[in-house]
Amino acid sequence: MSERKRYYLSFDMDNPRHREAEALFARQASRQRTEYVVNSILTANQSVILEQIVRQVVRDELQNLRLPPQNTQLEETDTSVQLSDLPGSLIHALEEL
Repeated sequence: MSERKRYYLSFDMDNPRHREAEALFARQASRQRTEYVVNSILTANQSVILEQIVRQVVRDELQNLRLPPQNTQLEETDTSVQLSDLPGSLIHALEEL
């Protein structure tokens, strides 16, 4: 016979995040709530791990990147053109590094 552990959840209904989480939890059939919590926890953990991996790969690639020497006299318009070639999500990711 398998061992079971019981945990009790409580939601702070004054906290908007807790209210939203409780509403999602309550929508689950009572027999599927445990599986819903398990899937949510594992998915959140996988997302954190994936983000860490992506950040490390970007850091490694940036460290190995060899750019040709640039003229320090370049006009601002040249720089903005180069930045505009990058997708917005990459620019925001680089800002967070």
